[in-house]
Amino acid sequence: MSERLIREVTHAVHRDVGHLVRGADKAVSRLANGLVRHDLSPGDPDAVAQELHALLAEEPDVDWMFFGNEAGGMVSVGRLADSSVVFLITDKFRAGVVREFEALPSGRIGRLRKSEGAIDARRRIWYAQAKETGKRYWTEPYLGVAEPILGISLSVPVFNKNRNFVGVCGIDLILTQLSRFLQTLEIGDNGRAFIIDATGHLIGASGGVSPVTIGADGGHLRLQASEATDPIVRETARYLRRYPGIAESSSPGPHVISFSDPEGGRIYAAVDRAAVPGALNWTIISAVPASDFLMPVYRAAYLSIGVGTVIVAVFGVLGLGLVGRTLRPLTALTQAAHAIANGEWRDVPKVRRNDEVGLLAQAFALMTFRLKETLEGLRRSEANFAEAQHVAHVGYWERNLGTDCLTWSDETYRIFGLTPRADTVVSLAEAVERIHPEDRSSWSKAAAEAVRGESRYDLEYRIVRPSGELRIVHSQGDLTRDASGRPHSMFGTIQDVTERKRVEEALRDSEEQWRAVFENNPTMYFMVDASGTVVSVNPFGAEQLGYTVDELINRPVQDIFHEADRETVQRHAAACLEHLGRAMSWELRKIRKDGSMLWVRETARAMVIKKRPVILIVCEDITERKRAEEAARRSEEELREVIETVPAMVWTALPDGRVDFINRRWQEFTGLSLDATARASWGAEARFHPDDLEQYMSSWRASLTTGHPFEVEVRIRRAADGEYRWWFENAVPLHDEHGNILKWYGFLVDIEDRKRAEEALQKAQAELAHVARVTTMGALTSSIAHEVNQPLAAVVANANAALHWLASQPPNLDEARETVTRIVRDGHRAGEVIGRVRALLKKTATVTAQVDLNGLVEDSVALVQGEVRRHRILLRTELANDLPRVAGDRVQLQQVILNLVMNGVEAMKTIADRPRKLLIRSLLDASGAVLVEVQDTGVGLEPQSVERVFEAFYTTKAEGLGMGLAICRSIIEAHGGRLWARPNEPWGAVFQFTLPSAPDESAPGEHPGLTPAV
Repeated sequence: MSERLIREVTHAVHRDVGHLVRGADKAVSRLANGLVRHDLSPGDPDAVAQELHALLAEEPDVDWMFFGNEAGGMVSVGRLADSSVVFLITDKFRAGVVREFEALPSGRIGRLRKSEGAIDARRRIWYAQAKETGKRYWTEPYLGVAEPILGISLSVPVFNKNRNFVGVCGIDLILTQLSRFLQTLEIGDNGRAFIIDATGHLIGASGGVSPVTIGADGGHLRLQASEATDPIVRETARYLRRYPGIAESSSPGPHVISFSDPEGGRIYAAVDRAAVPGALNWTIISAVPASDFLMPVYRAAYLSIGVGTVIVAVFGVLGLGLVGRTLRPLTALTQAAHAIANGEWRDVPKVRRNDEVGLLAQAFALMTFRLKETLEGLRRSEANFAEAQHVAHVGYWERNLGTDCLTWSDETYRIFGLTPRADTVVSLAEAVERIHPEDRSSWSKAAAEAVRGESRYDLEYRIVRPSGELRIVHSQGDLTRDASGRPHSMFGTIQDVTERKRVEEALRDSEEQWRAVFENNPTMYFMVDASGTVVSVNPFGAEQLGYTVDELINRPVQDIFHEADRETVQRHAAACLEHLGRAMSWELRKIRKDGSMLWVRETARAMVIKKRPVILIVCEDITERKRAEEAARRSEEELREVIETVPAMVWTALPDGRVDFINRRWQEFTGLSLDATARASWGAEARFHPDDLEQYMSSWRASLTTGHPFEVEVRIRRAADGEYRWWFENAVPLHDEHGNILKWYGFLVDIEDRKRAEEALQKAQAELAHVARVTTMGALTSSIAHEVNQPLAAVVANANAALHWLASQPPNLDEARETVTRIVRDGHRAGEVIGRVRALLKKTATVTAQVDLNGLVEDSVALVQGEVRRHRILLRTELANDLPRVAGDRVQLQQVILNLVMNGVEAMKTIADRPRKLLIRSLLDASGAVLVEVQDTGVGLEPQSVERVFEAFYTTKAEGLGMGLAICRSIIEAHGGRLWARPNEPWGAVFQFTLPSAPDESAPGEHPGLTPAV
């Protein structure tokens, strides 16, 4: 019977845990589907809050629902202990401070209730696990912060309709319902059903065993089942810890075991795993001591013996003469008595006789009926009384003054941390042993006075349980006297008031702390009643105003305000009283006792205390802040005056580029007002030179998109005479702590004079570069003449050959045609050489186009071939394939290449002890720029002269001017590149320059439609 009972109990608990898990899975699925179905924005906390509120109303078994997004923000909705519904929302739906708001019946967010600490949902285990695995995640059981009750959470990742991850939602389940279910289970008189997790901590148990204990610091902790005060739970958990294979058994259904406990005797237990895939890993145990099954057997045996004795006595009185007549009905009565003794309430057989046997049968039937009815009533009363004791933690006791023995109820045993005993009798010495040593004297005094009848027994004292746990109890009782008036016994109750005492102590500590805060906090606190009279003020607040506390109590509060602000004070006070519970703030001036003034910021809230409305006010001295604001305002006015008068154009713009301020200089120069400048329809063509407009707009749009500073040179038309002048415009963004742009600040400086100076300088440099090219061509005269003479000589020879072929008889026209073709080819060769020379010598304006550097290198090599051969130099080229083009002037870039090649030739003219080699290489460097390198094996460069060779008029040649390399560097830098030199190993020098590759002209432009900068 014991095995069947504990199997049934274990199966019932397993079924209830399964129902809990399935209900949670269903609820979280509805939550995730609801968020996706309504396509809610992960950045809209109001919409998410309404959706969670609606889903919570449909799930009565769920306590809390929550959602966290990728910004670390969180929205949560749940029911409090008083059944009210609240929202918990982080600021701006990002990681930060959590605010608790009232949830309105419509699902909207109501008034702010309080603020909590900061939270980042992305760092919570339920968020990280659900995002990483993409699956549901169950947390381990945890202990609540507000109340010492257990709960678990289930989270699931949320994807939008495009299957992109947007956050994690989930639910919190408080295990109160599971604990209540376990409390309803009755397994014999002392049996227990309980659940433990994988770490051995208690989830819940029957018989009033709490899964929460008190730590050494007075805080609440989860209880290890092996440390429980209940012996059945404790010894069963310890047995399973010694033999973990029992709980890990893979066989279906509960696994029944039995073991011996030195205190409780034989214990039977059923162990089952509440394993739900991907969810919980709990172990369910039902344990019953063998004594619970043997006790009814003993009672039935005693009853059977008693009834049998009665029957034997009846037989003796009636005599042996009636044996034959009464044997059959008495046998039936005996069988019924035996059945009753065995706990089987069998109907008593009817005896239709009017003699003594019939009367005996009727009396026996009536006695059986009354006995059954009385026992059932007694059992119900005992069950109700035991339940009442258990719920209220109240036990009863009776002390026999003659024997000094105590009779305890089961709940009294539990209060003392002991296992109820069958005889329920405890010696007075054993009971006193459980009383805290410091309280024994007061207990003895109270007990002695009660026995003498001097006072009623009513006392609070501490007891020490066998586990060492300290509890506080309240016991009271009355003296019972016998017929002669002498004390006979005492009967009373005992209640565990530990939790109440802790609450009272916490409340007392809280009151003392808040009183200390009120009295000593360097903040001004006031309490004002509905008539405007000061009811209370803290010492600091009175001191700040130059008063004592007594001088301010019962004084009209408006007396301490500036006269001009008193009407405002009355208006604010009336508003507070009209909206009880709502916090309101304002800034006003107070007057000290000495007449001096201070600015304060007051935050007030009206509430009802002792059935009368009062206003609680917190005052912050903001006098210094007000002075700083006034100083800042004056400073701002001065700065604005400077900006208005500075000889430059200044503007500011919003993050999207819309102008919100222009200074006076801007308005005077352009003739446009701020209203005209800020209008979306205002055209930039009215200000900028047409040739600068596209580049300006492209750069400004790029800065708005990337947030990088904006710099540009642009021509702007002056309104007075229509003249375009050059301006340098610079704009930088102002960022907040998150990197978001708050504002753009722009500054324009007139650079017209500088531009004219630059043009003059460029013109002079162009003249100088032309002179350098002419000089270079002079040095290449013989080489160029040789290059021209070769094709011309070939032209003459081929012309003579053509005449010869035409003079033949008959004329050889095929040979003559081929010879004429060679004449045309050689003529083109001579023309190309002359064209290259003319291009270098031609004096033209700078023209920017896309240039093939490899082609320039090949053209330059063709021009210096004569010089190379004349000086017996081995010239070699290594030109990279698919080299991108560069943007620049073809003539100027060819001048640079030609100059570097000629410098290499000049450096090797006097070399006789080693080969003369000249290498020209082109490639793409790591930054994506085009690099050209000219290496020679000439006289080389001294380390100290590596940079000086680029200085104007510095030369190492006897006949040189020292301008060639200086001009080359200026040309390269004007093209956005860099030119430098270094020694070549082991001999000679290396000259290198880089140029940025030209942008792809087919690439799409920036996004159109943005408002330009000013």
